[in-house]
Amino acid sequence: MNKNFFEVKNVDFVVGGKTKVTNVSFAIEKEGDVICLLGPSGIGKTTILRTIAGLQKVKNGSIELRGKTLSSNKTNIEPEDRNISLAFQENSLFPHYTVEKNILLGAEKNKGKKNQKISFKEIVDILDISKILNQYPHEISAGEAQRASLARAVLTQPDLLLLDEPLSNIDQSFKEEIQVRLKKILNTLKISTIIVTHDSYEAFYLSTKCGIILNKELKQFDNPYNVYHFPNSIEVVNFLNRGILIPAKVTSPKSLENDELGTITGNFIKSFPMGTNVKLLIQPEDLEHDDKSNLQFEVVDKKFRGTSFIYTLKTFKNLLIPVFVHSHHIHQHEIQDKFGVKRPIHIEHLVCF
Repeated sequence: MNKNFFEVKNVDFVVGGKTKVTNVSFAIEKEGDVICLLGPSGIGKTTILRTIAGLQKVKNGSIELRGKTLSSNKTNIEPEDRNISLAFQENSLFPHYTVEKNILLGAEKNKGKKNQKISFKEIVDILDISKILNQYPHEISAGEAQRASLARAVLTQPDLLLLDEPLSNIDQSFKEEIQVRLKKILNTLKISTIIVTHDSYEAFYLSTKCGIILNKELKQFDNPYNVYHFPNSIEVVNFLNRGILIPAKVTSPKSLENDELGTITGNFIKSFPMGTNVKLLIQPEDLEHDDKSNLQFEVVDKKFRGTSFIYTLKTFKNLLIPVFVHSHHIHQHEIQDKFGVKRPIHIEHLVCF
């Protein structure tokens, strides 16, 4: 039986005597994998990272790395002996050192290691921070401080890298480029990483597995595609906010009926008996625009996303349904216009609750 590279088993994550997340289990299967933990602010994501780093103790369950127990009710390896690097969301640079000296602290910690995988110059170039090396933390922006902290953490070449909202202070115009660079670093160096974020797009891009934390529980842990297309609960659907649940009745093993959209065909992710009333997830990509269709709804909102529009359509029963359309489509609609939905409606994966 192959051991997971890293594993959390049945751990309650507690801070200040208050349980933030209960009975959590997840694993990094192989070295170099990246997982992201998604959830709203204050849900306990940072507490999980702090506990893995050894800054908080566990009373039940265990945390293991490379087959060695780091934390349990009987064991607690000190943070400095775990070879785990944690980059906090807030500025954790030493104020009396320059940015360069701060980053080199990571290299100094790594002095005794063989096979150094990345140099100081390489990480500085990748994260585009060469111009701030001689400045002090109070002289740089929050985004620059985050990148400097990230550089320091990577240079330690840890067995496990923990990143707490690593890109939250970076300008949106630069964020996507930094995401690409960060992914390149992690993949090239094969650094196993746990990233905490509330940005689902960031999580889906960077990770091999995503965990959704809601209401003190790890609700779903799966690859990004499955988390997006096959959410396992209404709570996850509502958190991701990528669609709407509409009432429908199962009419066959491959179809259901909605009063306003009519017959919808597809493949059920979970089977239901004929006649069952369900809630069907409609995501923006599920419906197609067709001006010639006799199924027309009023446009009540229109979001321009550069390459696409997301139209919000109001049905006669006041359901608000999002529909994705490429921004170069010929007939753009305005608020209060009628918008045609192509029939028959076929959705490849029917996600119902």
